[in-house]
Amino acid sequence: MLTYSGMWWAEGHRFVSWTAPSIEAIKNTKEAIEVARVPRITRSCTNVRGHGGVKRGVVFVHARLRALPFIARFDIRSYYETMDHSVLNRIITDALVPPKLVSVVQEYLAVPDVRSTGRGMVAGGSLSPLLGAIYLSPLDTAIEDLREHCDVDYIRYADDFIIMARTRFLLRRAIARMHQVLTDLRLQIHPDKRFIGRAERGCDFLGFVLHPHRHLEPSPVSIQRLCERARRLHEHGADHQRLRRYVHHWHLWFTSGLGHLADPTTHETRYWQLVIEHCGLDLPVHLPA
Repeated sequence: MLTYSGMWWAEGHRFVSWTAPSIEAIKNTKEAIEVARVPRITRSCTNVRGHGGVKRGVVFVHARLRALPFIARFDIRSYYETMDHSVLNRIITDALVPPKLVSVVQEYLAVPDVRSTGRGMVAGGSLSPLLGAIYLSPLDTAIEDLREHCDVDYIRYADDFIIMARTRFLLRRAIARMHQVLTDLRLQIHPDKRFIGRAERGCDFLGFVLHPHRHLEPSPVSIQRLCERARRLHEHGADHQRLRRYVHHWHLWFTSGLGHLADPTTHETRYWQLVIEHCGLDLPVHLPA
């Protein structure tokens, strides 16, 4: 039986502190599901081990925007908080996951559900990203089935995904299919975190601005988060060298793994200047080599 020693909420998500034996059981269950490869998680889902992560997702989309100029980007509304336990149990049971592993997954969902709502999953647990990937696997399969001569394509990271199509008609058909699947999964699209239109308008995805004829660069939301986190570091006593290191590592992460797609004209000095302006600091803009 899984047990925890504490529970708290942060930024709208529920977290728990599992006991040591429970942590071990959760870890072993996660590894066993990954090794067994059931349920099958397609390469369209990039947030699981070995599927490429954020960088593969944005590079994948960028490479297809010229051929598939009609795009729709969506985010699930309150994903972890609205996941239905019975739906996830059905998915993993139908995939013939061993009963012992199913039992741990059921406890992982039910034990923190102190109000017995039958919905929701804790954030931060080692099983959560994997279960989150599994829960939307029917959507992956449904959209992949619409691929005809590469006229439709799709990629997902957790609950953030993009559908690309050669024509507006094909995109509408894919969106209609998406809504059917999400209804079956008892999920809703976030009303504000969405984009439907031509790729030439530019689209934010996974912290990057995607455009078929431009380099990849951080989105305005990503830059705002950089400045806000730097401000909090400064308020907690970080000196200018600590802030510079933070900007440096942030810039390294955004440019690594992108190759020629990273904007060569955008130096980290630009982001350092934004940080010192946001924090109201009287510091030099130039970053030493």
